[in-house]
This record gives sequence, structure tokens and C-alpha cells, in this order.
Amino acid sequence: MNAIPRAIQGLILFSTVLGVFFLWQVQPLLPTNVFYFLVFGWSLFVIDSAITFLRPKISYYLGLVLAVLALGETLSQPEHYQLVENGNVPATIILVLGSVAQGLLIAFVLYFLITERRKDPWAWPGAESPA
Repeated sequence: MNAIPRAIQGLILFSTVLGVFFLWQVQPLLPTNVFYFLVFGWSLFVIDSAITFLRPKISYYLGLVLAVLALGETLSQPEHYQLVENGNVPATIILVLGSVAQGLLIAFVLYFLITERRKDPWAWPGAESPA
């Protein structure tokens, strides 16, 4: 069971590092206020990367929320699909790697939380109390 937490931690760190390349790629394309909003989102990933070493379980919840937000925002923008269609290889690589990382992060965190909950009979509503 140690592999899943390590994979989650690795995906959080990978997302943070990939965010640097993403910000470098989009900085000349975006208005300043939108870019600063993206920097704020990336800084939340940096905070999550630090928390993952101190309080892993809290980091998993934050990582799940950030991954859902990032993936939802990525998939909802038609401009991202145009980047792929236009053949912008660096942007496409960052887009695909980021989307796959966020999808895996969501799947691994949900799997981890479900398996942790199944281990503890007190976590389920209606669980029989030991007598």
C-alpha cells in the first residue's frame, strides 16, 4: 500500500514542476491579470508539494481539489484544443502531460481514500459497534 501514496506524492511534485514550464509557455500569451491568477494557482501546488512531506493525508485532499480544478479548467477551454490542432508541439506536450497527471492524481487519491476508509469499520455509516 506504500506505492499509492508515493505515486500521489510524485504526481503532486510533477504537477508543480510542470507548472513552471506551463507558466513560461503562456506568459507572453496572456494578459497580466490572467497570468497572475495562474501564478496563484501554481503557488497552491507549491504549497501542496511542501505539505505532502509534512502532512501527506491533508496534501492528498488539497491535491484532489487542485487536480479537479486544473483538469476542469483545461478541458473546458476551446483554445487548448486549437493549440493541439495548430501543431504547437511544446504547448501540446505540456497540455497532455498535465491533463494525464491530473487525471492520474484524481484516480489515485480517490483509490487511496476509498481503501483507507474500508480498513476502518468505524468510518462507514451504520457500522456495528464492537460489544
